[in-house]
Amino acid sequence: MQGQAITPKHEMPSGLIGNLPPERSILTPSDLRKIVLKRRWIFISFILLGTILGLAVAFLSTPQYEAAANIDIDLSRSTNIGINNLIQQRLIGEDSASERLLTEIQIMRSDTVLLNVIHSLDLYHKKPFSNVFRKNPYTGTLTPAQRAALLEAMSGNLKIMVLPGTNLVQVKFRNPDPKVATSVTNAIVDAYMERDLRARYEGTSRISNWLSGQLSALKTQVQEAQQAVSKYQRDNNLVGMTVDGDSLVAENLRTVSQQLAEAEADRIVKEARYKLAQTRNPELLASVAPGTTLTSLRQQQSELMVEYAQLKAKYGSEWPKLKEAEKQLSTVQSNIDTEINNLTNKFQEEYNAAVSTENLLRSRLDQIKQEAYRTNASEAEFDILKHGADSASDLYDALQTKLKEAGITAGLNSNNIDVIDRATEPARPISPKKRVDLGVGLAGGLLLGILIALVMESLDDTLRTSEDVEALSGLPSLAVIPHFGAQRKAAVLSPETAAAVHKSGLPAEIVSYNEPHSIGAEGYRTLRSSILLSSVDREPRIILMTSSYAAEGKSTCAANLAISFARRNARVLLVDTDLRKGTLHLKFKTSNRAGLSTLLARESGEEAYEHPLPDMPNLTVLTRGPIAPNPGEMLASRSMEDLMLQWRMEYDHIILDTSPVLPVADTLSLAPHVDVVFVLVRAGVTRKKALLKVRDQLLRVNARLLGTVVNDVDLRLENYYTYSKRYDYGYEGYGAGYGVQDVEKSEK
Repeated sequence: MQGQAITPKHEMPSGLIGNLPPERSILTPSDLRKIVLKRRWIFISFILLGTILGLAVAFLSTPQYEAAANIDIDLSRSTNIGINNLIQQRLIGEDSASERLLTEIQIMRSDTVLLNVIHSLDLYHKKPFSNVFRKNPYTGTLTPAQRAALLEAMSGNLKIMVLPGTNLVQVKFRNPDPKVATSVTNAIVDAYMERDLRARYEGTSRISNWLSGQLSALKTQVQEAQQAVSKYQRDNNLVGMTVDGDSLVAENLRTVSQQLAEAEADRIVKEARYKLAQTRNPELLASVAPGTTLTSLRQQQSELMVEYAQLKAKYGSEWPKLKEAEKQLSTVQSNIDTEINNLTNKFQEEYNAAVSTENLLRSRLDQIKQEAYRTNASEAEFDILKHGADSASDLYDALQTKLKEAGITAGLNSNNIDVIDRATEPARPISPKKRVDLGVGLAGGLLLGILIALVMESLDDTLRTSEDVEALSGLPSLAVIPHFGAQRKAAVLSPETAAAVHKSGLPAEIVSYNEPHSIGAEGYRTLRSSILLSSVDREPRIILMTSSYAAEGKSTCAANLAISFARRNARVLLVDTDLRKGTLHLKFKTSNRAGLSTLLARESGEEAYEHPLPDMPNLTVLTRGPIAPNPGEMLASRSMEDLMLQWRMEYDHIILDTSPVLPVADTLSLAPHVDVVFVLVRAGVTRKKALLKVRDQLLRVNARLLGTVVNDVDLRLENYYTYSKRYDYGYEGYGAGYGVQDVEKSEK
């Protein structure tokens, strides 16, 4: 069944005004499928665009060759006579090896190295560098603009990176000519090594010469510093120094300070316990002395109090055992008071002892502080002198050792750069990669299509499926009416059905009559069943159908629903109450000279009622009649109420095809007088705010709002149709489907 009959989950309160909070769920695979179906042309367009761009890049781009060389830059290796490492430790400090390695890479990319490569290989006359000199030919000197353009061309095609987890640096250069790519890569490595070697040699020579002149003065300075330290220690009687250079006074000061802090903390704890004891609160004392007799006495008192209360409640205040319990309670209370006194005295003694200990330690600390003040100035000056002497001595020893090494290794200057792999001519270009470019184009087009589709989906405020309608309005969806056009394309009319359509003369959308075994007719039968099941005890007689705006399919739905009711051999009256733009006379090819407007104006009688279908004499149609000057007043008149009372007595079901709610207020005057009201929602047309406003206006007039009918739905978007590739299960060729023949025969 394509239209799903849904029993209302809850009754909407008649006083509810305003928007219910819409249910919002996460994006499910079913929702994604809906988006793909709705926006499939966007996906197809962008995928085709991405594919075309990928093919254009793959087949129209100039092939690029890339040569690579690997070199080892070991910054921890001794690269000279040994002095440079010492100078680097003094000047550079804690710089990490990774930062220095990045510095070397930047040197390799420097303008000096790149310009040397350009000049040594004469790249001025090789592409793409020769493009720089199209307007101004190269004359041996470079203008600033030409220099910047050459460096940009070099840097844009040069890639230098550290291989993860190693000291290996990989140098890559890209060029349309594989020979140029190879020669430039090797030339960059050679130029960097030459520059590094020259810089290290010059730096080592300069530092060695300077250190030789400073070593004599440093020796004299070390001797004088050591003598000054010894003299100052003798003059100030600084003995008893610890391993860290502190005096015994400072050590004693730290010890006594720590002991005082511990004593003060102990005094605070004992003072707190003593103050708690002074409150004489047995519960607090039991918490600070849980293992004492007080705890058991408190427990005994609690048990006696419980027993006392039970005896008093059971036997009264004069019971002998009650008197005995009172004596026991008095005894226990006396024992508790005694125990509280004992704990209070105990805590007081502990507190007094802690105060005495703290005072003694504080007095001792004051004495040691006075001694520390006297020696503090002397020790500070001593530390300064000793530190200066030690530093000067260490520096002198280190420099003397390195300078002796210089005498043996002078002129030697090894390099910390090893060439692991020199660049070789590449066998094939690295770009364009046709498969990769095509894949990137496809992926990019798909991603862009998804983004555009999601943006359009977020901006689309129309309702598409029954799930959307139920989640937004809180009303049950009574039926789902499929899109007729899609239905006709999915099947072929049988000869019998084609003849019936031609014979009836009704429009093709009246599927309940023309094609009674189709998916669309089944949707209207579902709507009929939902209406009948809405009230088991008493079938609804007057049914009002409305919508937000015009052209949402009310008249078509009303006509099909009326025919579905008529097939049950029920007396059905279909009334066109849209006195402004009603179209039921066009649907059934009947005259519109007399109708509801003439009945209300008392200008016609029974001739206004027509039976347009000869084989359905139980179906009566009342068209709107000539356009009335005041349709709102006519529908709200007493005459209309009398007509509705008359129809209730003469017909089993009266279906009112009304005007839309939002443009005019005609429908609101009829809604309180009918049995059930349902709102027609056209998929892809009705907007969310319009549906909410219609719902609220109907609730304001106390209409019995039964639910909604979703019309013109693409069944591929309905979640419960995804179990099969086909959604016309049981209706192929418009023949009798699952259970259709038996139902129709029983109804006839």
